[in-house]
Amino acid sequence: MHSVEEMASSGIPTRQILSSLRQKNPGLQAISRNERVEDYVWALTMFREVLGPNCQPLVIISDRELALMNAIRVVFPSATNLLCVWHIEKNILSNCKRHFEAQEDWDAFMSSWNGVIRSSSEIDFEKNWRLFEELYKERREVLTYIENTWLPFKEQFVDAWAEKFPHFRHRVSSRAEGAHAKLKAYLQVSTGDFRQVKEKICLAIANEFQEIKALLSSGRIRMPHDCNNAFFKEVVTKVSMHALKELYKQYEMVKHGTMDPSCTGHFLSSMGLPCAHKMMTTWKDGVLPISSIHSQWRIDSLSLTCSDGMMNEEDNFKEMLSELQDKFKKWPLMHKEKARATISQLVSASLHSLREPSNGSKQKRGSSSTQRDPSRFEIVEKRRKCSGCKNSGHDIRTCPSKNKVSEQISYSIANSLDECAIGGIDSNMVPDLDFVSSFN
Repeated sequence: MHSVEEMASSGIPTRQILSSLRQKNPGLQAISRNERVEDYVWALTMFREVLGPNCQPLVIISDRELALMNAIRVVFPSATNLLCVWHIEKNILSNCKRHFEAQEDWDAFMSSWNGVIRSSSEIDFEKNWRLFEELYKERREVLTYIENTWLPFKEQFVDAWAEKFPHFRHRVSSRAEGAHAKLKAYLQVSTGDFRQVKEKICLAIANEFQEIKALLSSGRIRMPHDCNNAFFKEVVTKVSMHALKELYKQYEMVKHGTMDPSCTGHFLSSMGLPCAHKMMTTWKDGVLPISSIHSQWRIDSLSLTCSDGMMNEEDNFKEMLSELQDKFKKWPLMHKEKARATISQLVSASLHSLREPSNGSKQKRGSSSTQRDPSRFEIVEKRRKCSGCKNSGHDIRTCPSKNKVSEQISYSIANSLDECAIGGIDSNMVPDLDFVSSFN
């Protein structure tokens, strides 16, 4: 069978190369547009191997893609899968906004729904949900959609449950969206070949890596003025600036007595930082220990060097060579000759640069834009609105407010004519009939 390099250099289309590879390896995976659980399991397994055994996620944020959620349970059984609250809001917008004609009614509905999401305890959730049901009992379709689609997953997005897990205030997938946007800025087009895409991705990662190192170096030498006291002496220059700001906010609550009387424990469990209640009861007159800070915020224990990332690979390769040498001594002569020939070929082989196969097709070229297709909620939000009252569902010709204005003008004109008839008609005061009819 020919190598990929040979097939690519011969001008064989990429689709045929993939088909040839599948004939040799039927188990070769591919992600389709209609993803199945098996596809997600394979992709997440590859991601887990990239992370390594010592860097497994505690919390994974996703949208309500059932196949993906099932795959997360398979590949990361110890991780907590939370649902992106931004995607929830946009899905509700796509499916429910058409049932509200006035914008103020829609805003009130979303405010009530956010109150349900922000319930700090299970008791509060039950109370807020009953109130929500009572407010919108006349909108049966809306309630049915939320009850069937989102309520079964309440433990994955309502504060009463979600705040018990270390998500570090990342309740939306915006970080991933931001990373996509940053990568697209490097790619520029969606039609680059394998080599171009690989080089640009490596450049993006290298630049991001340098930015992170510079940020961490700055955090190790800076001491915020607010934290320049004995209470923070163990944590300054050892935790991130963001964590120090959050700790100082809690410290200020203790100092001024502005914290809530009861402690939900949500700040400690979701942020990995001691809350005001913990500070007051444990270290009120002492020093905040570095051991109380989650490793997420530690910058003293991070050594971001390229050599560190390569150590494990080099050690594994040396172990492999040692194992091969031991087995080589025990092999029969014929087996040794085959192994020697294979190793010799690997050592002397020159690296072939891949190039894109030539394509003689004269079909119209596809778009090279990296912009994604609009989501359903974006289509709903872009629906045309009336230029008069700014509400959706009608245009200026059928606007209810316009009809009211027309009636008021007609009524005023009729009154003017009556007054003219009583006091004598001035021909200059009689309106043109075409002008009057234009309002009707």
